[in-house]
Amino acid sequence: MRSKSKKITLGLCLIVLTACLLCGCSGNPKNFTVGTMTITLTDTFKESKMSGFDAYFVSDDVSFSVKTENASDLEYQGYEIAGLKDYAKEICSLNGISTDKLVQRNNYYYFSNTQTVSGAKYTYLHCMLKEGNNYWICEFVCKHRSYDSLEKSMLQWADSITFDQQ
Repeated sequence: MRSKSKKITLGLCLIVLTACLLCGCSGNPKNFTVGTMTITLTDTFKESKMSGFDAYFVSDDVSFSVKTENASDLEYQGYEIAGLKDYAKEICSLNGISTDKLVQRNNYYYFSNTQTVSGAKYTYLHCMLKEGNNYWICEFVCKHRSYDSLEKSMLQWADSITFDQQ
């Protein structure tokens, strides 16, 4: 009888440990700075490189990328963007996403979408912000099956984004 009780206890402990890992509960807060932007992620994230992005950070469960675009450059390229909401709508359009999925939160807009890449399903959380004359697109990516448990952490990380006032 004791052996069965130990197995049940061990099983419950493993379930709790797995849940904590999937929820992004592991790791201590750590600030990462890209240009004038700072975001608080966790110390489980490590800086890496990804072509086409200003910065790219990865952990076991989530990747985070950042790209900035200058408003004047966008105008020169033919985009008619009168503010952050227009920029967010343009990002939706470029991703084939209905603007109905666009959500305003604090000082940014976001939407999520799911894509299959090399046979694996991933969910992307795209956050669009504006600082000065620059637009920022910040993307969190995780395996689709983990998205529901990680969404809250990703939005908290997005909420932590600040910009230096220069």
